[in-house]
Amino acid sequence: MQALRLSTEKIVRYYDVTNKNCPALWVSDSSQLVTFKKVDALLGNKTVSKTTSSTSQSSKSTGTILKKGATSSQVKALQKRLIAAGFSLPKYGDDGSYGNETVQAVKALQKKAGIAVDGIYVLATEKALAAIEAKKKKPFSNGKRSSYPLPSGIYKVKSPLMKGTAVRQIQKALATLYFYPEKGAKNNGIDGYYGPKTANAVKRFQLMYGLSADGIYGPKTKAKLESLLQ
Repeated sequence: MQALRLSTEKIVRYYDVTNKNCPALWVSDSSQLVTFKKVDALLGNKTVSKTTSSTSQSSKSTGTILKKGATSSQVKALQKRLIAAGFSLPKYGDDGSYGNETVQAVKALQKKAGIAVDGIYVLATEKALAAIEAKKKKPFSNGKRSSYPLPSGIYKVKSPLMKGTAVRQIQKALATLYFYPEKGAKNNGIDGYYGPKTANAVKRFQLMYGLSADGIYGPKTKAKLESLLQ
């Protein structure tokens, strides 16, 4: 969180985004999330303890630093991310050891990002890797907003349920961004009916992108969907 300059407001449960019962204890007792957010006391301008060795260290200004010789779960996690981002480690893979192969992969990343090429993982390298990951995760489309036409107006749970092509368009846009009305169901719940599950998907989307999380599709939700689907 320090490395990416994030506030505790960015901490949400997996459940809040995907509707999966995870972490189960926090879903059944949301006060545990509030308690967890007290990590804020460790951030900001307060002194943060350092753990330093000849191979890796942590500081407030740069976050985690990893370099040749480091061996840890952090190195293994970094290696997995490098591989997923297209920087192969064909000989040793994600073995948790920051050897020459990992150094070369980090250098390739740094060169591609146009930053200092030294093979050391620092904040600038993390930002470069995160940018590549974000680009890879961006929902694919042909670049034309018309591929995801969205209706104007207000859509919410009513009796009888609102239904039709417009609702299906909303559901399709949400599913494209991985906010499925009902993941695992037929067509992931895209059925043209604005029921509780579709409202829940809208609410999760709104929560994730800083909108009023009421599960009601309106102008602001439409605008955010369109901006992400361009």
